[in-house]
Amino acid sequence: MEENLWKSERVPGDVGISINRAGDGPDPVVCLHGITAQHRAFTSAARHVGPVRGLVGVDLRGRGDSDKPDSGYGLEAHATDVLRVLDHLGLEDAVLAGHSMGGFVAIKTALLFPDRVRALVLLDGGWPRAEAPSQEDMTEDQQREAEAIREGLARAFSRLEMVFETPDDYLNFWFPDAGLTMADLPPDLADYYRYDLQEVEGGYNPKCSTDAAKQDSPDVTKTSPTVEEMRSVKCPVSLVRASEGFFPGSRPLIPDEIRDVMADTLDLRSEMALPGANHYTMMWEPNAERWAVLLASDDWLG
Repeated sequence: MEENLWKSERVPGDVGISINRAGDGPDPVVCLHGITAQHRAFTSAARHVGPVRGLVGVDLRGRGDSDKPDSGYGLEAHATDVLRVLDHLGLEDAVLAGHSMGGFVAIKTALLFPDRVRALVLLDGGWPRAEAPSQEDMTEDQQREAEAIREGLARAFSRLEMVFETPDDYLNFWFPDAGLTMADLPPDLADYYRYDLQEVEGGYNPKCSTDAAKQDSPDVTKTSPTVEEMRSVKCPVSLVRASEGFFPGSRPLIPDEIRDVMADTLDLRSEMALPGANHYTMMWEPNAERWAVLLASDDWLG
């Protein structure tokens, strides 16, 4: 990957936030990643959007090269950090794109600071909170869905305290027994995994703070907006959904019935389905090129 795609900056404060720019347009879209990820999740999109408009990828607190306090996480803290990013960039308002947990952060920002958010692009994230039924009251589909989400998160979290002897060993965690090396991957994906790691005694460890992930996960469950609260989101929204969940063949994280609720609740101006993509592969080519058009231009706002 060419070195000049991303240009790193620091947003100062009690918790320093690392941001990375692709392109130098005056009205960049601001992108927010998932719960254990970092801004390089948007590299493929940045290739399309950076030269046209400009894209800013944020390392949320506790991730990437941002500061990692022991406490102080949750959607409200992240939304306040997004506001700091907008102030740092001199943006009166901005389009926010959020993948997975980043979608919940984007919606929280729009609710807390409505004058600063022009529009939202939700990438497999930001669905409304529902009161969880007891295990006994769940349908079989609900039980399978809940278990799939728990399994997906548990796998992502399990690596955070692991030390990998080499970056290639890290790939074996994600692609067991595939024998892959960084040289085997598309350059953008290899770069993502390299940036995801930091050198520690004995090898490499993911940059994402375990404290951050473990505090954010229940906070999303408890404080993401309900359907009624989401009605207060007044800006236009675009929804992009993968056809599969965390794993190939699994139920999508935003199934049709949840999509229908979101369409009835939000000012949904545009939506896109990604057949054959799962929650992770939707962020890479060839899928990223499809939804990157929503970030490159505000035409979909109508």
